Amino acid sequence: SSGINAEYGALFSHYMQQSVRCVQTLTRLNKQCNYTGDPKVPEKWVKIIGFYGSNKRVKVGTVVKVTFKGSMYRAVITGLVQDKVTCPRFDTNNCVFINEDYEPLGTRITGPVSMKLRKYSQFSKVCALVSEFH
Repeated sequence: SSGINAEYGALFSHYMQQSVRCVQTLTRLNKQCNYTGDPKVPEKWVKIIGFYGSNKRVKVGTVVKVTFKGSMYRAVITGLVQDKVTCPRFDTNNCVFINEDYEPLGTRITGPVSMKLRKYSQFSKVCALVSEFH
C-alpha cells in the first residue's frame, strides 16, 4: 500500500512539474518588445487568451492571441520553458507583439530569441530586430 502511494506521489509530482512548463490558456508570457501602448503604465507580462488555428500545441513560432492592459494583441512565441532536445530552454516563456502582416509592433526586441524563429519566413522582420539568438 505504501509503495503504491509513493509511486502515485512521484507520478503526481512529475505531472505537476510538467503542467507548470506547459503553455496553455491564461499562461503568463514575458513581453520582449518595447511596445507599451501607454507609456505611463510599463507592464512586462501578458496572458494568452486564445490560439490561432485549431492546433493548441505551442512551440516557438506559434502565433497566439494575448491580452495586455485590457486590450487584445497578436503575438509570436519566441522562447519557451520546455525540456526539448531540438530547441534551447529559456528561463521564461517569451513573446513579441505582431500585427496581421507579421510585422513587430515595437521597434526593439530585448533579450535572446530562439534560432528556431529564423526558419519561418513570415517572421523575417521580427528576426531583423533581434540582437541575440540562442
